[in-house]
Amino acid sequence: MRPFDPQAVAALRRSQTPSGIHAALDATLRTLAAALLSAALGFGAWHSWRWASGSPLFALRQIHFSGLDHASEAELRERSGLAPGQNLFVIDLAQAARAIESHPWVVSALLERRLPDAVEVTILEHRPAALVQLEQLYLLDEEGRLFKRAEPRDHLALPLLSGQVRDPLRLLKSLHLLDAWRAAGFAIGALAEVRLDEGTTLFARDGDRLQEVRLGSGDLSLKLRRLAQVRAALARRGERAARIDLDNPARPDLAAATLAQQR
Repeated sequence: MRPFDPQAVAALRRSQTPSGIHAALDATLRTLAAALLSAALGFGAWHSWRWASGSPLFALRQIHFSGLDHASEAELRERSGLAPGQNLFVIDLAQAARAIESHPWVVSALLERRLPDAVEVTILEHRPAALVQLEQLYLLDEEGRLFKRAEPRDHLALPLLSGQVRDPLRLLKSLHLLDAWRAAGFAIGALAEVRLDEGTTLFARDGDRLQEVRLGSGDLSLKLRRLAQVRAALARRGERAARIDLDNPARPDLAAATLAQQR
């Protein structure tokens, strides 16, 4: 038998007083009120969405594209599936973005609603750096990605990469070479071909002639400075080289020129 506990009995009596009953009732009412408010807000939100998703006020009227250099806006509109009259709240923007990104020029597409009637499409395109000679010509971007077959309608004046172009490391090195070519002050449009073999060979325009430049391996910056010096020295004498050899491994600062025949 449990001993008599006066404090426990007193606590039991206090819990059964009117004030204890009122506190419990108040807590219950607060919980019920919160539940009713939540339900009302949910119903209101659902009702608002139902109204907005059927209202002509939010019918799509405008699609704005930005970031386009090569991809056609008309092609991207067609791929997106977006059409005037579609409700702005019903359109699946994620699906439209995926459809746009299936275009070979597009790296990524970001679609955003602009109330009351527009969608803004921000496009990030591949930035072409060179043509690559495989079974057919392909475009290589500045990140080293082959992203599409080259077409006449691309209208791109880019250097051609040939030779051992199936080696990803050589492709990346060729992009470094293109950067060094620009940094040395040469126009990228003057570079016709980069042949990637054991030693790199360039075919570049010097005036109205195509000049062969054998770079070999080693310090690109040094070799391109020597190329500029040799060209300048020959130009002062009224001469041009058909070929310039900069591939002497023992003397990387040495250049040998084979003169072009005078026309």
